[in-house]
Amino acid sequence: MDELIDRARRGEASDDELARLDAWRRTTAANERHYRETVRLLDAGRSLVHGEQHDASRPTAAQLIARTASRTPRLDRGGHMRRWAPWAIAAAAAAVAVVSIRSRPSDPDDAIPGWGATEVVTGATELATVQLGEGSVVRLAPSSRLRVLAGRERAVSLEGRAFFAVQRMPNHPLRVHTAAGDARVLGTRFELAANGDALDLRVVEGRVALSTPRGRIEVAAGEASGVRNGAVSRPTVAPPVPVATWVGTFLAFQATPLREVAREIERVYKTPVTIADSTLAAETITATFTDRPIGEVVNVVCSVLNAKCDVQGGRVRIDR
Repeated sequence: MDELIDRARRGEASDDELARLDAWRRTTAANERHYRETVRLLDAGRSLVHGEQHDASRPTAAQLIARTASRTPRLDRGGHMRRWAPWAIAAAAAAVAVVSIRSRPSDPDDAIPGWGATEVVTGATELATVQLGEGSVVRLAPSSRLRVLAGRERAVSLEGRAFFAVQRMPNHPLRVHTAAGDARVLGTRFELAANGDALDLRVVEGRVALSTPRGRIEVAAGEASGVRNGAVSRPTVAPPVPVATWVGTFLAFQATPLREVAREIERVYKTPVTIADSTLAAETITATFTDRPIGEVVNVVCSVLNAKCDVQGGRVRIDR
């Protein structure tokens, strides 16, 4: 099945194979978890072989997964991520680490797959992309700390700044704890900055409930709010920027409509994107891209939507 997942990810599977894969994914929750994990490993494996010396033959899915598994990050005795893992890569003046958290829960009946305690810390010139076991993605800014808290709920703590793309799980909202206050989300994308008793929130997609002992407020897409000395501010209209600019060449989507995906591709790559079929605009994408060329990003998007993409003349066109 791994080889079929790999072909589907590259857009090379037939219609019959795609139907078979879709049916297999829907059979059990375990199959869906295996699919997500395999896709994550394949993507990480391709990042590892990119730029390495290797022969002209394309690695198989098994080879990619094996190579990725051999470079899985290790934790020290305190459960902390080692600062420089073998798969960290340099980008411009900042170091960018891709951290995949796949530790198994201690309770086999736990409804949150792959959720386990760990910690990721970035230095003054580092960025980190943290892929949580249940599918959420966190882009961690320099001089920041993210702790994934063990337990039967999705919970993390943040010191510093991060951009979140949260997998929707209605029975398990994600809680982000900070010294200034807490954010509670179901499925959304937002930027959060926490510094002592000050907190700043900007919601890109969905809704976020911001709370302190002194009050609680909901912040919608396109709005910003914050906390100062325990008081939650009223939401205001946020600047019309799709995602934070500090994240670099980074895109993270969680069931995001294609119209929003196109806008962010335009912003990041400075390339106009046209959706020729209006019915495609509402279809959704779940994917993460870190320092990938625009051609690869567009090919993955079109593979997921079973659409046709043309990248030429400095423009992108997406059609049925």
